[in-house]
Amino acid sequence: MLTVQVKLSVEDIINSLPDLNANEVDKLQNAIAVLKNEEALQQAINEGLEDIKHGRVTPHDVVMQEIKARYNYKA
Repeated sequence: MLTVQVKLSVEDIINSLPDLNANEVDKLQNAIAVLKNEEALQQAINEGLEDIKHGRVTPHDVVMQEIKARYNYKA
């Protein structure tokens, strides 16, 4: 929830700057989106590492079988 509050706060600051043109506002908003995506990626990586640490893993061959079955893959 803190991320959303920080994001809204940063967007409020961007919107309050009168000297920015639309292109500059777009660039700043895109930078915020990139940071949010990087944070989500880091969180997903951390969750994966926790899964490994606690033995919640699936063998490669099982994953590949599931993917092939799901997408009707024929070799």
